[in-house]
Amino acid sequence: SGAKVVTIDVREAKNLIQTDHIYLDVRTVEEFAKGHVDAAKIINIPYMLDTPKGRVKNPDFLKEISSVCNKEDHLVVLSHISGDSGGHLSAPKFVS
Repeated sequence: SGAKVVTIDVREAKNLIQTDHIYLDVRTVEEFAKGHVDAAKIINIPYMLDTPKGRVKNPDFLKEISSVCNKEDHLVVLSHISGDSGGHLSAPKFVS
């Protein structure tokens, strides 16, 4: 069976990342460098990559996640709302 994904609020995300959950930020490297959550277990694996021709999906996204996470890991995922030029973030997702 697949992973269960639910949207959580920021307070719940903060509580989860203070435990044993991995905080996965899937924003671009540039967005991550501009600022990110301070968490003990934080990783940045971009879902989209900035290229000279624009943004493209990261072809190695799943391979990169698999190299640092196990199936048993619990993730809190933060992503950027696509097309949102205001830099707003989507609600965190909890994946178990």
